[in-house]
Amino acid sequence: MSGNGVQRGRPATHGVLRVHPTRRCNLACAHCSTLSGPQGQEELPRELLHAAVKDAARLGYEHLEVSGGEPFLYDGLPGLLARARRLDFVTTVTTNGMLINQVRRWAPVAPLIDFLWVSIDGTETEHDTLRRREGAFAQTVRNLAVVRDAKVPFGFVFTLTGSSAGSLESVVRLAAGEGAVAVQVNPLELAGRAALGMADEVASGDQLAAALTSAQRLGAELGVAVQVDAVTRDELTLYRGRFVPQFPSRDLSALAPILIIESGGTVRPLSLEVPDRLSVGNIYRRRLVDMAKIWMVGGRAAELVAAYERAWWELADPTAAPASAWHREVAGRLVKAEAEAAEQPMLAAA
Repeated sequence: MSGNGVQRGRPATHGVLRVHPTRRCNLACAHCSTLSGPQGQEELPRELLHAAVKDAARLGYEHLEVSGGEPFLYDGLPGLLARARRLDFVTTVTTNGMLINQVRRWAPVAPLIDFLWVSIDGTETEHDTLRRREGAFAQTVRNLAVVRDAKVPFGFVFTLTGSSAGSLESVVRLAAGEGAVAVQVNPLELAGRAALGMADEVASGDQLAAALTSAQRLGAELGVAVQVDAVTRDELTLYRGRFVPQFPSRDLSALAPILIIESGGTVRPLSLEVPDRLSVGNIYRRRLVDMAKIWMVGGRAAELVAAYERAWWELADPTAAPASAWHREVAGRLVKAEAEAAEQPMLAAA
């Protein structure tokens, strides 16, 4: 199991604050989990976001991941990263890589980035198809020279789908050839645009298990750290405490090791697939530190922990798939429970 936070080159699995400050993007990718694109206007005010980052530090979060939209289209990116650095966050930015050759966008932020993740989604054809832009792959790869010249450590983010599962090796070999030190393999998240048209592209348990095996082999062969956001059935059995937190708890980061702030201000635990009803709140309405206190003692935190428990029992079962995308599985159980609850009144009325 792994996460894509980085601390001095080490993977981090706890205390990650993931921020989507804007829905503006130069692309409209088929697998985008935030419905971002060239027409996206939603954007978080800098002061509001800075206050939320400060609150997150108080709540125990130590890693700031800035994603998008395209982060390099957010004018407040330098200030956000500088603010995070002052609060002793480790900073990472995830980008499609097509704008980092623009000096006015890259130069102010390069010294403030601990690690840069560049999205590479398979072979050139697969990448351009998902990105809906011919030539996107070639431009991104060309722009890696800018990152190397700035001596900013970087890696690739590879979205694993049912169709692209066989392309992991080509991405890792590209990483080795281009000087990337890591490849993060993220199973497709069914949120945003991906939920509208890619439900049949979710990687199976067998494909996740194969990716984990390939990651170990390729990492050893090519000297690239390959991390897969998946967990094996054996890991679940051996390390239950890592997946099912103690409850009740006063530690938000223990219950929600990933906390997501969306461009509309919604604060969501764990995954974009978690239903709105389980959100921590919205930073437009209340300070994050205050929302967290309310959420921790209410039924929403208990419901999330119950979903961890259900997912663990089902996925650690000897008959379950050999590997699973843990966060997606937990979110899926929350979605299922919500749908079943909605059906009950209709069944009673019938």
